Amino acid sequence: MNTPDRHRVAHLVLSLTAAALLLAARPPSAAADPCGGRVACTCGDTVTASYQLTGNLGPCPAHGLTVESKVLLDCGGFSITGLGDGSEQYGIALSARGGGEVVGATVKNCRVSRFLRGIRVRTGNSNLIADNVTFDNGNHRTHVGYGIDISGRSHNNIVQNNEVRGNADEGIHIGTGSRNNRFANNVVADNYRENLYLLGADGNAFVGNTLGGGGVNSLYLKDSSRNVFEGNRFRGKPARIIGGSRDNRFVDNAFAGATLHFTLYKRDARYPYRNRVVGGSITDADPCVRFTSARDNVIEDVELGKCALAVRGESASGPSEMTVLGAAPAAMRLDDESTLHVGRKASVHVKDAAGAPVAAAEVQAKDAGGAMLWSATTDDAGNTPPQPFVTATFTGTRRTARGPITVTAAKPGYAPTSVTAPPTEGGAVTISIRPE
Repeated sequence: MNTPDRHRVAHLVLSLTAAALLLAARPPSAAADPCGGRVACTCGDTVTASYQLTGNLGPCPAHGLTVESKVLLDCGGFSITGLGDGSEQYGIALSARGGGEVVGATVKNCRVSRFLRGIRVRTGNSNLIADNVTFDNGNHRTHVGYGIDISGRSHNNIVQNNEVRGNADEGIHIGTGSRNNRFANNVVADNYRENLYLLGADGNAFVGNTLGGGGVNSLYLKDSSRNVFEGNRFRGKPARIIGGSRDNRFVDNAFAGATLHFTLYKRDARYPYRNRVVGGSITDADPCVRFTSARDNVIEDVELGKCALAVRGESASGPSEMTVLGAAPAAMRLDDESTLHVGRKASVHVKDAAGAPVAAAEVQAKDAGGAMLWSATTDDAGNTPPQPFVTATFTGTRRTARGPITVTAAKPGYAPTSVTAPPTEGGAVTISIRPE
């Protein structure tokens, strides 16, 4: 054998020896073996029976653990750790064999870090993610990766009491088609871009969460509808309602240093509409509320305080229109194609000549030109549900009074009766009707 051949053989032997050593050094987890029950779990395994971690796991060269349906993984406060930036893996993935739906799994008390995505639920139904800490996940150079990822049309899952901090892109990401999930009492803070991001995700509930601090946005609600946000705290960064988001409801939330911004998406035809914000407060922001080429959104009985501007309207790509009901905004800035309606909400009480309430009376409100504003029916106490009374409209720097508003009550057997609604905030509207 000549010298070059001997060199090639020697190199091949060394390469094979090195490969054998690397294979021997790889954790037994690399084969994605089943674990759980009495079988200890290691990096890359699939948890097929309920299991409590007995120590820290990692750094894992691939995925951390995969959890199957109806399995409980309790980490007991121990950590599952990946390799850090550039590791294209999941720390804990809830996933069913064969690509089906993972159902009824629980992941709790885990500390998950340095994976591409900390905890991922894909195509999941009725799973519980609770009391976990997910931090430092994703690639901090490219800013890709999430703390918690709910995707693949996942539904009816509960995500509660988790802490999601310092991830490379988003804290919690809720992907297209994911619906009817509940997120409660999570702290999602200091993630690089969005702390909470919804993309095409409908009908979810968010209760008692704290969102924001660092990052770009406390909330980024894009092309998502019929979600309910109640009793949350948005801190320090804007909450953006963007694209075709509609029929979302915000109830008794606190926006502290966090502008609430309704805006179109990239100058195309998609803008948010029919969203309603009721109660709570927006304070110490600049401005409190901002709307950019968005229409038909309502702010109702929200405290707008300590903001440089209460309301700012812009028509970057088409006109803007918004309604504020309750205390009139102290300061506003509207461009020439931005319209702001201001007024109040009030019930109408209908009674008869003896002062007894009249149920099932039909009540209608019309503006000064006779255009219908709304109609409602009285309940057993003679009251309508609270209705909007817009008293003024601002377009740019122009103010137009919207009165008088005429309210008419009618019921078979009674003569229709009309009154003029009081223009002042909180003024009651009472109508007495008499038999014909």
